[in-house]
Formats: sequence, structure tokens, C-alpha cells
Amino acid sequence: MIIKKRKRKGKSNTKQSNKSNDKPTISLNSSHTTDRELYKNREKDVSPAVSYREESKRILRLVVYINEFDRLDEEGNQKCRNNNCEKFVCKPFRKYCSRKCSVEFTRWYNKNFYWRNIRNSILKRDNYTCQICGLKLNKKKRHNKKIENWLECDHIIPKSYYTFLGYNFDTLENKVKTVLEFLHNDKNLRTLCYKCHKEVTLNNFKTKALLINVNDDN
Repeated sequence: MIIKKRKRKGKSNTKQSNKSNDKPTISLNSSHTTDRELYKNREKDVSPAVSYREESKRILRLVVYINEFDRLDEEGNQKCRNNNCEKFVCKPFRKYCSRKCSVEFTRWYNKNFYWRNIRNSILKRDNYTCQICGLKLNKKKRHNKKIENWLECDHIIPKSYYTFLGYNFDTLENKVKTVLEFLHNDKNLRTLCYKCHKEVTLNNFKTKALLINVNDDN
């Protein structure tokens, strides 16, 4: 014989009552708030460190990929990636006409667009010392576990300011110009420790918010 268990009426009623209480109430007469008002309210409630993290996620990755240098002629034939060369691609190379162009272009790209190489060159130039507090670490051990600090590469003028300086990041020519003249320029880079870098970025975020408010008012 199969014995069916009886359902208790009390539990089902309590679950329904709890679900009904958990539902959020929506007021139909609430006034419409603009994005600017929401941003101001968020600044009051959220600490500057949290707001900086949220804004940093929105910043675009200003990267020029190597595939963007591929060129085609009017008939659709692929040309060499090297800008100084006007020849077509030859076997066994897929993107270059010769080994000379391949080596020349890859060296130029890795030197100017590959962030790891640029960061290491800046750290070596500054002798692995923070330019604010003077912390010095060994090049093989850039992370100090005792003080929980390490070295980083900082943009003196933040990279999110490229639009204020008249740079664009839409076409390949503009991308190369912004990267070489502003983003990866040696004069705009310096070595900082993690703690100093954090303070500097928070201050830059505050000044940028003030600049945006001033431009909106004008």
C-alpha cells in the first residue's frame, strides 16, 4: 500500500504571506530622476574608493591590437603590415613580405605598444624606486610581503584625459598617435609604489569629476 502524506495548511499559508511581504512596493507618483541627479546621490552615499572602482571599470581599454595593421589593396590582395613597405604578402609569411619586414615591424610594435615592455623600461629607468616616497625594491622582487607594497607604472596625466587634450581613439592613425604621443610616452610615465599610486589616482578622479561639472555648467 502507498501512503500519501497530508500537506499541512499552516506552512503553505506562511510561505505565501512571507513572499507577499518580500515584494517591493512601487510608488506610481515618484518623480523622474535624471542621470545627473543619480550621480550626485551616488557620490554622497558611496565612498570615493568605491566610486573610483566603479568608474575605472567603465574606462575603455585603450589598446591597439596587431591585427589592426593588416592592409588590403583595392582588389582585396593583402599587403605587408610594415607601413614602409608596399609589397604583397609572400609565402611562408602570412602577414609580411619578407623576414626583414617581419622582424622590423614586430620589434617596433612590441617596443611601443606592448605594455609589459614599456613598464619594465620605465622601472629600469627610475632604478626601481618610487618617485614620491623613495621606496626602492630589487628588480627581481618588486613585491615586498612585509610592508605589502610593490612598484607600478603610473601615468602622470591620466590616460582617461586623452579626450580633454584633443586626442581621438577611433581610426588607426588616431590610435597610433594617441599611444605614441600620450599614453606610452616616456615623459608621461613614472614609477610609483602601490600606496602612492592609489592616492594619486583617487585625487585624479576627484579633479576629473570637478572638470566634468565645470564643463556641464558652462
